[in-house]
Amino acid sequence: MRFFLLLLISQFSMADFLERKDVQTFISETVKSTSLTKQEVESYLSRAEIIQRVIRSRDNQPEVKFSWNRYRNIFLKQSRIRDGAEFLDTHSELFRKIEDDFGVSKFYIASIIGAETNFGKNMGTLNPLDAIATLTFESNSKFWRKELVQLLLLAKEYNLNPKEMKSSWAGALGLGQFIPSSYLAYGVDYDLDGKVDMTNSINDGIASVANYLKVHGWQKDKPAILQFKINDKFKDYNEDQIEAYNFPHKINNFRTRISSEQMKAMDLTSLSFEGKATPLFVVEGNESKLYLGFDNFIVITKYNRSSYYALVIHQLALAISNEFNKNN
Repeated sequence: MRFFLLLLISQFSMADFLERKDVQTFISETVKSTSLTKQEVESYLSRAEIIQRVIRSRDNQPEVKFSWNRYRNIFLKQSRIRDGAEFLDTHSELFRKIEDDFGVSKFYIASIIGAETNFGKNMGTLNPLDAIATLTFESNSKFWRKELVQLLLLAKEYNLNPKEMKSSWAGALGLGQFIPSSYLAYGVDYDLDGKVDMTNSINDGIASVANYLKVHGWQKDKPAILQFKINDKFKDYNEDQIEAYNFPHKINNFRTRISSEQMKAMDLTSLSFEGKATPLFVVEGNESKLYLGFDNFIVITKYNRSSYYALVIHQLALAISNEFNKNN
């Protein structure tokens, strides 16, 4: 009896969801603007559920909430570094071919996959339908509304059930955790089986990460980030002092791109560099350090719009490289 009551409640809940005014508007607009039929959109959305922990996850992202030390320690674990070197070794021929085809460092590709899914061991505990529907209708977001449309198009194109797929809280999919629009735009059918499958095809998953970086401007054999000697004035600053100091340009912000002369005027370093760079002034361990992010740093921030993320990907890539080269 209890089972049937729960089933009835679930059916009523889904019916109520489809009757919501914002959901009805979404259905109407999607049918007008895409190849999806009303029946198809309703069929997908009839299975969607609002998951409140998705909103909590969105509001508590470590890139925003954590200090650099705490954030860095999530990813720069020795176990993850060893797993990264083993991942490269296991798929060495595939990585060699992808490096040749896309011109992107295998260490940065592996680092992103390691940070996103621990080399495929954790592709998420939610499903993209619930995750993106929640973000769309609980926050009235135009961005997530577009992603929900893309998810339904993706599901139709590859005959997928978005309720049965694994994803992050943001509906990110596969080895490299691509949101649906990125999946459709940058996914690569590298095993040539007629579909892009970032979850079950190691070839597609790795190549798609490489393609994303290539398309966004990765420059082969160019540095992403370099550490610069910090001037004595700032070498003992703690996190509170860094945050409180009134620099003429924002630091630790991927949108900041300044010249060598502007950097010197900030008094952070006396060293020169070519072009423009992003200053990253952090406390690492018990020491204040200065890093400068160059063009490939900006490319990494296209993957995740966070300076901390780009810096940790860089450091994990270097650590994996050292471990891999030590054993090969």
